[in-house]
Amino acid sequence: MQSPLKILLTGGGGFVGLNITEALLRAGHHVVVLENAQLPSHALATFSALPGQLHVIEADVSSSEAVTAAFNEARPDRVIHAAAITPAPERELREYGRIVDVNIKGAANVLRAALEYKVARFVYVSSGSAYGAALFGNAPLQEDESVPLPDSLYAITKFAAERLCLRMREQHGLDAVCARLGSVFGPWEFDTGVRDTLSLPLQILRRAMRGDEIVHARNEPRRDWVYSRDVAAGIIELIRAPQLQHTLYHLSSGFAWGGISAAWCGRLQAQFTQLKWRPAREGETANVSFLGERSRTLMSIERLTADTAYRPAFTGEHAFADYFDWVREHAGHFYARSPQGRQP
Repeated sequence: MQSPLKILLTGGGGFVGLNITEALLRAGHHVVVLENAQLPSHALATFSALPGQLHVIEADVSSSEAVTAAFNEARPDRVIHAAAITPAPERELREYGRIVDVNIKGAANVLRAALEYKVARFVYVSSGSAYGAALFGNAPLQEDESVPLPDSLYAITKFAAERLCLRMREQHGLDAVCARLGSVFGPWEFDTGVRDTLSLPLQILRRAMRGDEIVHARNEPRRDWVYSRDVAAGIIELIRAPQLQHTLYHLSSGFAWGGISAAWCGRLQAQFTQLKWRPAREGETANVSFLGERSRTLMSIERLTADTAYRPAFTGEHAFADYFDWVREHAGHFYARSPQGRQP
């Protein structure tokens, strides 16, 4: 067993960040979360029972002074940068400057501080969205072959931050790697106020809690879904691996999920006994969305599984069973009143 690490995690109060925080604490590491607000109270209560140490520093990643002060206080061994704003098209123009400040300037600030404080490894939590239009091909995407064509502000900022990581690595020797995530769902997802693209399973859960009938797409598009606990496991493998052969890795499940709406509704009906769901009728619009009706190609995970011990543990029914158990235990606390207006 490896010795505990002291890891600074930005964005640790967001969906993916909470999963990473939980997994690191469960493994006994010392986690310093850099966030713009306190973590949700129920998450803090859950984390307090885990063996690792947790410390939260309230700071804005877009402020270089605040980031420097946080690093000076934390003195981390390694850094995971997950802070980001994930905007829908309507937010892009309305908060253009803030999105660029957090997603690009924030990454630059954390990279610079990581170099200054000589951290042993920097992992940037990126997104398959960086591929943009290239996501809609047929062949699986490969890290060293597929050309990104980012076509939204979010995708552009994620790709730009990846290039900043590469520049810092090549020019200054920072051991920085990037992980492009698939379509994430699972425990700890909630409306943070800075994440407009909520997963299909969460949309279904929210409607189930309101007692709505769920109308899902007649023909569900294929997506590279990955369970949030697997994402956390993959990030931990990247942060603690003694040596990595590449600078960019796909972090997904590696297979196409089918019938996710019906499978999840079937699970939820055990808790919401009056739940009704059906496919949309001809010409009818579904009330839960895939955030795009086109099928996405898969991202190959062969590079990650070759270089680390990562293997997706939550696939298909296993993922839904685990998520159902988590919802049954936590939903009354975590979804009763979602924090609003949070910043990364």
